Amino acid sequence: MIQLRSQSYLDLKKYDSCVQRDASSLPYAHSWYLNSVCEQWECLVLDDYDAVWPLPYRRKWGQKYYYRPYGIQQLGIYSKKELSDEVIASFLAELSRQVRFADIYLNEGQKLEINSKTSWQFQAQPNLLLEMGRSYEKIYQGFNTNLRRKLKKSSKENFELFENDGPDVLLKLFRENQGEELKLPEAFYRDFKKLLFQLMHKGLAQIYTLYGGPNQLVAGAFFLQYRERSIFLFSATSDYGKNSNAMAHLINEYIIFHSEKFKILDFEGSKQAGLARFYASFGAQEVQYPRLYLNRLPWPLSSFRR
Repeated sequence: MIQLRSQSYLDLKKYDSCVQRDASSLPYAHSWYLNSVCEQWECLVLDDYDAVWPLPYRRKWGQKYYYRPYGIQQLGIYSKKELSDEVIASFLAELSRQVRFADIYLNEGQKLEINSKTSWQFQAQPNLLLEMGRSYEKIYQGFNTNLRRKLKKSSKENFELFENDGPDVLLKLFRENQGEELKLPEAFYRDFKKLLFQLMHKGLAQIYTLYGGPNQLVAGAFFLQYRERSIFLFSATSDYGKNSNAMAHLINEYIIFHSEKFKILDFEGSKQAGLARFYASFGAQEVQYPRLYLNRLPWPLSSFRR
């Protein structure tokens, strides 16, 4: 039996155990992660936590809707063992009864059969993964010519790499550069700061920062290290850093130090062509994951934007 349970009525020990035992588990679905990046979430639960589907939600104009918070790439159904198509269909049917609007992203191992007669729309999303379980020399062989040229130029910049800066340093660099363009709400910085410190506290993260001179921070990246996967969760670059290929240099240094320590470096996308080309230049391969979209709202609410 599948039941919808609010966060406050979940047995979090059983819930997190189910997430942890899923063969394709990712960190985003753990209760502590969700609590850091969204104010409200609930969960579809199969029987005694044999499978769970966490669902962050908000309300607007009196309508509850499911969405993807900042800091989460993939969620979906997590289970202790492989689920049948019938059980997955039951989850989707129950989800359809809960809301009339949803924009959610499942994990890359999720297989869904979407009936063309339903209101759900399916779209494959690109992710880029680099195989790390080999020597740096073998990984470097997969770098394209343009990346090699960038690294040759950046090697002349006398960059200094640090691993001791905290999340505040990285967030400040982001706010003063990419943040100026993106105009993100203050809640983004509040929630992301909470998440980054939580990950550091749990020993699941590493921050790399790159300096181009005394107190001249030019690039930084936050790597979430979960199981055998390192996730390129968050990054920032100054204008000087962009022009001097600082991020290419930083990622290359990370690969040098962590090749053969993880199976995968997960770049988390991207749909932006420029970023996708940059990640692919390291030899990363595209792996798709599903996006599900539902909009059964009546007009004019059907023009709803979260």
